[in-house]
Amino acid sequence: MFEFLFKSSNPLSQFLEIELKIPVSQSGEVQLQLPSWRAGRYQFANYAQNIRKISLSDQQGKPIQLRKNSKDCWAFDAKEIQTYFLNYEYYAGKMDAGSCWVDDQQIYINFVNCCFEVKSSDDFPYSIEIQDSRFKDFVCTLSKRSGGQFLADSFQELADSTFLTSEKLTHWEYESNHAQFHIWINGEIAFSKTELLQAFKNFTDKLIADFGEFPEKEYHFIFQLLPYKHFHGVEHKKGTVITFGPAQELSNPEQFGDLMGVSCHEMYHAWNVCRIRPQELLPYDFSKENYSEAGWILEGITTYMGDLYLLKSGFFNLDEYLKELEKIIWRVSSNFGWRNKNLLDSSLELWLDGYQEGIPDRKQNIYANGCLVAFAIDLELLQQGSSLTEVMKEAWQRFGKPNIGYDLQTFWKLIQKREGHWDSQTFFRKFIAGNEDILKLLEQLILPFGMKITKSPNEEILTKQLGIILKEGKIQKIHPESPAYFNLMVGDEIIESKIKSSQITLKVKRLNGGQHQLSFDEGGNFFPVVQVKKMEETLLMQKWRK
Repeated sequence: MFEFLFKSSNPLSQFLEIELKIPVSQSGEVQLQLPSWRAGRYQFANYAQNIRKISLSDQQGKPIQLRKNSKDCWAFDAKEIQTYFLNYEYYAGKMDAGSCWVDDQQIYINFVNCCFEVKSSDDFPYSIEIQDSRFKDFVCTLSKRSGGQFLADSFQELADSTFLTSEKLTHWEYESNHAQFHIWINGEIAFSKTELLQAFKNFTDKLIADFGEFPEKEYHFIFQLLPYKHFHGVEHKKGTVITFGPAQELSNPEQFGDLMGVSCHEMYHAWNVCRIRPQELLPYDFSKENYSEAGWILEGITTYMGDLYLLKSGFFNLDEYLKELEKIIWRVSSNFGWRNKNLLDSSLELWLDGYQEGIPDRKQNIYANGCLVAFAIDLELLQQGSSLTEVMKEAWQRFGKPNIGYDLQTFWKLIQKREGHWDSQTFFRKFIAGNEDILKLLEQLILPFGMKITKSPNEEILTKQLGIILKEGKIQKIHPESPAYFNLMVGDEIIESKIKSSQITLKVKRLNGGQHQLSFDEGGNFFPVVQVKKMEETLLMQKWRK
């Protein structure tokens, strides 16, 4: 067994002191790989940049030479069969749902950040011991051994686990379908315990009913409720970590709804992603990019289902759900990346710029665009007597539960077998592998469900007339079909704007120092506001909401 020991002798320095005991049973090179990324974010994090003072010794305390094989892989020659000791410091100074943070009030560790994998020992167990006497309350998603240690059966399990101990850790719990669900809150609580527990139990009950079972006996919601603005969630098999701030804003129903949305989203991941996973991500290789075209399944379907289950479980009424859907539609309708890159390539290229805005209209967003594709698939299947919910239940039974993974073709066959009179292959070719506008299709698809997509002029005059979106007086985006596209630049600052005699005159300060006065004719209607309205209650709507 490989054994980790964690200490923090000076929490205000935000450094963890870590020791790894490495028993070696045969001589030769031993490689120590620190993950370069984590599950749930397909982008390099380069955790090795947080390491300092790394050293290796044998069991007599004699220094052993370490060498670097790559930016995050160390190696040494084990000339004798014995236990070696790796000691290093890790800077735990980033607060989000997937990182590490140490201070005078808490120790918070996502082990994938700071734990080395001993290569070529795939099924070797790891133990964790945290030496800290300051706080009595803690949560760890690993099982606990006698003597205060936590145990992971493999590095994959260790990398999927979280530890938190803090000065004031609130613990609530509820039960659903013989599984125990724990809610751990670090931070200020500005909402009703009763309301949160009931809402969580309702969406949990509905999710388990539709999937048929929950994969674990225990599951942990770990909340970091912060005094500053923050919003993030990361999925794990046995729990999720969610950061939200400012915490006091959770007294606002809209902000509380956001917390509910990310919580349901992350719990859906307990099936989809954590277990229903493409073959190329099973198991994860944290030393390099793990490319996949399935981002629209991993995050698009989960984004759609996360909000839908708040509707199905009664937390959202229909109007509230449609407001959330409108936000997704705005994200898609105000970006033209679908014209330039399909969803498959956008998934594959997450490793380039999937978690940043990137250059204008280069790619699709696997969360937002993928959500609307999932919505369309669900509506199509419902009209054929099936649903995306049925597809995901079978995906759980065929791929997730036996832990075998899927490829795109086998996953799509689950949809294709339910297509009835719908041509699912043409849909795939146009909207997943192609560059067709999913919004135009949705405008027609939702009509039998008693809903309608309407468009009204944008209330921002310059956005409506010239197709420019401003942020703090500077141009953030320009519609590619507007006349402004050939006269203005992203980053231009609008110093003055006047509308007179059907003419719009702008004074603009450019990043290169130039100043310009430009005139445009009125008459544009860019970036309209999209609304989704209920027209009537239909049988299909009832099936969709059930």
